[in-house]
Amino acid sequence: MNTKLSLKSLFESNQEKLAEKLAHFVLPKDAANIQNAVKDYLNELFDSNGDFRQNLTQSEDYILEAAMSLLNAQQAMVTELSSTKFSNKTKTDDSQIKHEESPKPSPGLGKELFPHTIGATAIGGAVGGLVLGTWGAFFGSVAGTALILYYSTTQQKQKGNSPVTTTAKPSEPLVQKLDTVKFINIISKICESVDTLIDTFRAQINKVVDKYESQEKPVLEKEYGVLLDSIQSILGAGFQPADEKRQKRIDSRIEQLAESLENYDLEVVKYDENSKNYFDITSTDKAEEPIMVLPAIVKHGIVIRKGKVMVKD
Repeated sequence: MNTKLSLKSLFESNQEKLAEKLAHFVLPKDAANIQNAVKDYLNELFDSNGDFRQNLTQSEDYILEAAMSLLNAQQAMVTELSSTKFSNKTKTDDSQIKHEESPKPSPGLGKELFPHTIGATAIGGAVGGLVLGTWGAFFGSVAGTALILYYSTTQQKQKGNSPVTTTAKPSEPLVQKLDTVKFINIISKICESVDTLIDTFRAQINKVVDKYESQEKPVLEKEYGVLLDSIQSILGAGFQPADEKRQKRIDSRIEQLAESLENYDLEVVKYDENSKNYFDITSTDKAEEPIMVLPAIVKHGIVIRKGKVMVKD
């Protein structure tokens, strides 16, 4: 049985190449370069003619749009949480300052610390979509989410371990060399999450297919036994030797057939002025009176099989 490729396994198959591209980048200065390097690497790796994208159904391809929305939402949440969770919430009045030692403010990771290309990664993803389609936007979202997660966690850790001085500027971002191992590991985990989303979708589709295939299919002799009896009766009359009673038997059994359709809420309608909307009407110069070729079949007042009638031209 063929095993479908996963985003994670394909990403990790050649991650050393990405590590080389990222080796000399520094944050926050090279944020845009990092994001573009990841997008280019992913776009090259997941070539449109490659096995992974070729094995995706159209419905599974649409799942990427849902994944993009989740990734972009995650970026927004991390940015918002980073700007508030670690901010100084201590308020003191003059009397407390005189009698107590004021706590040192904990420098926060405000939105101003995120370069534009980090804080607005979703915009970068959308631009990628215009150039490369859904996959371009998806790659932009993966790159942006990984970058914002990496940058926020490392900034928080560094700020928690760094002594605070009176000259420190909380709004000034800490410069750091990109830890390629940690950053690539974050991308790998994002790919794994998207794989889980696609696998869940596939599992649900398979459940629906299995349920349908396990159901007993309608069988003519079980579902339409009464109708078959009437057809059989007409055929029996038609196959009998021709005599003066043969036509009467056929006519009688045709009436029985029409009546048997009532068991299925079907009504055989003959042509007249009130029912002519149920018929396809053909003009001919050979018919002095309307000739009904086929009756109409109606169910609950709705025609399901139009009849045919010829009228004088």
